[in-house]
Amino acid sequence: MLKLLSYFLIFFVLNSQGLSQADTMTNQNGDPFVYTEWESFTTESTHGQLINDHIFFLEADGDSLWIGTEGGLILYERGTWKSWTEKDGLPWNVVMGIAKDPKTGDLWLALFGEGIARFSGGYFEHFTQMNSGLLNDVAYGIDIQGDNVWVATTAGISRYNQVTGEWSVFNEKHAPMEEVWTYNVDASEDKVYFAVWGGGILEWDVMSQTWKDYVDPDREMEIDLYRDDGLVHMITTSASYVDKVLWASTYFGLSRYDGRNWRGYMDHDSGLPSNFINLSVGRSGTSSYNCTDKGLGVLVDFERDTWVTYKRDTEDTKTWSAHIITGNREIKTLSTNLDLPNDFIIAVEFIGDDVWIGTGHGLARGIGRGYFPGLRGQDRTSGVSKASVPKNRK
Repeated sequence: MLKLLSYFLIFFVLNSQGLSQADTMTNQNGDPFVYTEWESFTTESTHGQLINDHIFFLEADGDSLWIGTEGGLILYERGTWKSWTEKDGLPWNVVMGIAKDPKTGDLWLALFGEGIARFSGGYFEHFTQMNSGLLNDVAYGIDIQGDNVWVATTAGISRYNQVTGEWSVFNEKHAPMEEVWTYNVDASEDKVYFAVWGGGILEWDVMSQTWKDYVDPDREMEIDLYRDDGLVHMITTSASYVDKVLWASTYFGLSRYDGRNWRGYMDHDSGLPSNFINLSVGRSGTSSYNCTDKGLGVLVDFERDTWVTYKRDTEDTKTWSAHIITGNREIKTLSTNLDLPNDFIIAVEFIGDDVWIGTGHGLARGIGRGYFPGLRGQDRTSGVSKASVPKNRK
């Protein structure tokens, strides 16, 4: 009996030391910022001012927010709502993408089934495959690079030069595209990236005017055979290029590429609440916000593999929880006042230190009072935060 008790005491002491060391390591890493204070908006809660709360896209415009929905275009500005539908001249109510031209101030819209539109001076100009060089009227995404408007369509890529009026088209005949169904576009000063459903990621180099493709090397549709060898999957849904780092979302996980090395993430080995990612947006080269069908997975710090996941823990839960995770180990759970009834997240955007999310039923703003990037107390010179930059695709 005495011998058994001695073994028990030794086991208890060793495990207590292990737990103390783990807790100390967690404290040394510091804490991430967690959005616990939220404002929620639905059609019901705004008494119809948010005319449709099935949100497809969010675009910051200074301190204001443009919102693309299933039922029209909305502007949220200083606490007030303004909307445009087909009755107001909007060519089509389903707005899938929005891009603000920094040169002209014009707003460009991707319309699901009716091409694209330019909103300028209070009027809409409509472009379709019948009156322009648009490849297809099913437009999923749109973005601006210099004088060019890039459009992701279900039949390939179209580019419109606003100065010359010239249209260019790119499909399997003009680019290394295994598929032409283009889901998303992200344009920067030197690169333009496209997520191709079943075809990986396409990169357009502005300087050389050439294409390059990124694919899953093993090309397995059911598993990621070799970790970190490239994209985790060929079915991509978005691309985000920030600080020379590419974030690529798929329906089977997340990929990060720094120009030399790939890193893949799935829900079993990271803080992702689900592998089914609708959109990933880099806030910096070391942090990304990932919209999934089961909540928002935020990689707060790449080097320390620290995440904050926001989700409803059960279908009956009224408010969401924030889970702090390192690797795939949960460290802490915090309560929030976020009470949206739906955690199928489709869109995310930043205005200052605040974060906005759009879901299948509602819009919410996370209030970034006291926000800091990365982990508290860490040296932040290694990553340039995008917290103060309103454009989430630049």
